[in-house]
Amino acid sequence: MGLLVSQRPPRVASADEAPSLLSPTGLLEAASRGVDSWERVFYDWRVRKLGERSERSDRVVVVAVDDETLAEAQQSVRPGIAAYPWPRQVVGSMVHRLVGEGASLVVLDSLYPELSPRACTVSPKAGRSALSEDDDAFRELLDEDPGHSVLAFGWGSEGARTMPLAGRLWPYRVRLGTYAALAEARARAQTVLTLRRPAFVIPAGSAMEVWAGVADEGEGRLLGAQLGEAQPAVQERRATDDAYALSSTDLFVAMTEVVVQGLDPEKLVEVRQLQHPVTPLLGAASGYGAATLSADPDGVVRGVPHLVLYSPRGGERHVLPSLPLAAAMRLAGTRQLRYAQGRLYIGEAYSVPMDESGYSLVRFDSPVAGRGTRGSLGRSIRGWNVLVNLFDAQDERPPRFENDLQGRAVILTNTTSYAPEGRDTPIGHGLPGGAILGQSLANILQSEGISRAGTDLDLGLTVGLAFLGAFLALSISWLLRSLGGALLYVGGLGAAAAGYVALSGYLFVEDRLWVAVAGPLLAMAFAFVSTTVYAFRNEQDVRDFVHSALGRYVSPEVARLVARDVSLMRPERRKMTVYLSDIDGFTRLSEQMPPEQLVQLLNAYLTEMTAVVRSTAGQVDKYVGDAVMAFWGAPVRTDRHAHLACEAALKMRAVLAEKQPLWEKKFGHRLTFRAGLDTGEVLVGDMGSELKSNYTVMGEAVNMASRLEAANKAYGTYVLVGEATAQLARDSYVFREVDRVRLRNRAQPLRLHELLGRRGDFTAKMQEGLTLYEKALTAYHQRRFLDAQEHFRRCATEYGDTVAAVYAERCQGLILAPPPEEWDGVHPLGEQ
Repeated sequence: MGLLVSQRPPRVASADEAPSLLSPTGLLEAASRGVDSWERVFYDWRVRKLGERSERSDRVVVVAVDDETLAEAQQSVRPGIAAYPWPRQVVGSMVHRLVGEGASLVVLDSLYPELSPRACTVSPKAGRSALSEDDDAFRELLDEDPGHSVLAFGWGSEGARTMPLAGRLWPYRVRLGTYAALAEARARAQTVLTLRRPAFVIPAGSAMEVWAGVADEGEGRLLGAQLGEAQPAVQERRATDDAYALSSTDLFVAMTEVVVQGLDPEKLVEVRQLQHPVTPLLGAASGYGAATLSADPDGVVRGVPHLVLYSPRGGERHVLPSLPLAAAMRLAGTRQLRYAQGRLYIGEAYSVPMDESGYSLVRFDSPVAGRGTRGSLGRSIRGWNVLVNLFDAQDERPPRFENDLQGRAVILTNTTSYAPEGRDTPIGHGLPGGAILGQSLANILQSEGISRAGTDLDLGLTVGLAFLGAFLALSISWLLRSLGGALLYVGGLGAAAAGYVALSGYLFVEDRLWVAVAGPLLAMAFAFVSTTVYAFRNEQDVRDFVHSALGRYVSPEVARLVARDVSLMRPERRKMTVYLSDIDGFTRLSEQMPPEQLVQLLNAYLTEMTAVVRSTAGQVDKYVGDAVMAFWGAPVRTDRHAHLACEAALKMRAVLAEKQPLWEKKFGHRLTFRAGLDTGEVLVGDMGSELKSNYTVMGEAVNMASRLEAANKAYGTYVLVGEATAQLARDSYVFREVDRVRLRNRAQPLRLHELLGRRGDFTAKMQEGLTLYEKALTAYHQRRFLDAQEHFRRCATEYGDTVAAVYAERCQGLILAPPPEEWDGVHPLGEQ
């Protein structure tokens, strides 16, 4: 347990980085993640306790463009605000107004990776050409208040690296000037990039030449003249030019990156893609920071990555700041960052706790999120209040709203229904991202935050509590001689655990120190329980329990495993796959056959089916007449329970086909069965009374498997599976969607799938039929019922597809009586 606590799993991990359970390292990492998931529960509790002792900060104010603001704007006679998104010039005017009302800084929590939707080509200005008057006006408004705005960008840590645009589309280049300073050359290159052309900054002695890619010499001379170059030099592109190419991303990174003394960039989270402001919006008068919030594996946002590493070509390294950090640097008037002893220092003004990966925990100033859009901050203001004051200023009237923004930082964010969904946090669900970023900025401005204890301290606490648990178990074991003593015995462990939890809460609230809780408590509990179990274990009782509980229902191998680990029999909730099948027409068959022959045939059938279940590591739950119920995934756990169940269903059909001639000759009847499979969380274990018990499963997956088995008759299919089963096993087996149905007491529709076969056994003709069926089904859900009916009829006649025949008949009814506009193709289960 000490190893699990000291090996902290990565906070941001992609799906392909999931630990492998086939190696000791993978097992250790998987177990560490499990302990960490429990640790997060205790952490969230402490965050709320700290919030109860805190006061909401008023140094950062949220200005939210919410649905009420949009509703007011739609009623306004002012041009440009009735439709959303608004022109960027309106947003820039709001920023200018907020600064005019005393805001020390305006942080725009919105991404602008593309030109404004109102972009249009305009005539060149002096020394600059643009594609959008809206973007130009936005940038000019921000430049009126230099140092008072911060724009957001986003990043992604997965996928391919962002690469510059290919240069072969521009065979010529035109020189647009020579500059002594790199900053001047980049400003000139920004003009080229604004026109969506490649830019090149090529050294020329001690100076820098700026070139633009063009299609031909005439276009080069025209572009040079437009940009104020009287005699532009036009040349053919050289192969070496790409080494000096300056993309819009390169320009953005050069303006945004920071240098942090005392920090190893290799330990930061590496990002691969950037969504940065479009080129016309880049300017030295604004700061730039990442608004991306990375959630923990449970989907909860507990902190902000203040620093990330960007390596676009896998070589150079650029450290980029978060939106709160960029805002703090603007307010401090410095770009000097220093990392020492677990804290990030912003000049001499502010500091905040941060780990070596650039991640900083957010200290929420409230135990619960406030109403509206403020989150855990002190105040939020509707964007409409700012607009009204802006319009009053334009009309030379006194402002109607007193927003009290003097000396405060403002987070201008979008919380309308068009905005991304809110994020889950320890203090509540659905918090706007702007409120979380604003709280992080407030932490920096107050130089407060939460520090996590080092691994050495957590390891020592874990080992210490493990010894405490063993000591308690041995020293007070005499209490187990009576029922009251047993309660005191267990109560001793509970009291020790409660005392440690209280201590961890005290350190968190008073010292802002996060020490491990889940790992030490588990170590103490495991030591306590294992010591107790070891003292009173009786091997014979275990064997008697296994044989009485399992009987003949599991294989001898499983019985031996359970005998070694009796906990496998204990009831628990587990994700498993359940199978249920029924012989078609068994009632009629039982009336036609003599009882002796019927029993012989049924016994032969059940024997073969049971053998298939056991050969695929499954367990037969019960026989109900001719019905067979089985499950996979317990008592021995496996992640491939869906694959094994599908394999068993296909093998059962193969065995039935093999035995059919013999049984027909001997008993005079043929057998067919229909089956249903579903995957889900069920309750599995030894259940019953003192007189009789069985190892069985209960849950929604059992009910769904029964419904799927019954639904086969309506579609003429033999094996129907649920959506979860198809998703888990589709890498090895071929499924097709049969229908979308709605069950009683369920709001969301379900998709039914048919198991067609193994991928390796799927023939070309079968693939042709499946392709035609999928084409028909697509047309059906697109309301092209005539096309769908034609394709379904072809499937039914050429490939003998019974499901297609059902759909062809259904299409006929829909053609004669078209469905309403809200029709979604969903049917009640069993209704065709």
